[in-house]
Amino acid sequence: MTTKKERMEIGEGIVSYEARKGPGDVARENAWCLFLILAPAAALFSASESFRDWKFWIPSAFAALLALLNATAVCERLVLFRGLGVQFETASCLGARQRTFVEENKIEAVLINEAVTSTDAYYYLCFVMKSGDDMALAFPTSRPGVDFLAAAYNEAKALLEKKR
Repeated sequence: MTTKKERMEIGEGIVSYEARKGPGDVARENAWCLFLILAPAAALFSASESFRDWKFWIPSAFAALLALLNATAVCERLVLFRGLGVQFETASCLGARQRTFVEENKIEAVLINEAVTSTDAYYYLCFVMKSGDDMALAFPTSRPGVDFLAAAYNEAKALLEKKR
């Protein structure tokens, strides 16, 4: 992936780690879905003799494309607040944002884990909650490199260690 990675110091005690996907990454991630949306529309266009057939397919394909773009994360951010906790942010292609804040006293540990699939192996940064049943992932879809994750891990670990 050609993910752009960046560390920003926002203010005193506030640090942000951001991973942003490029257009090629977004297209590769959604290739099959785009094919399933556009192939029937193209087939209908070549087979149709009148505009009547398009009254249903154009709005349906457009709505499916918008839903796909809204669900695709292009920017993922981890914001560390000294003395408060951690915020996970995700922004979609259409600008929709989702933010989740986890208080510092609810975090048990910060880990870098390795995930192995049938075709790939990659690392991810996770925050294990004290309840033991829950964990929060930083950068769940962008998969930044281990160097970037290690920098975020070290800073998050230092943030949590000072409190204890």
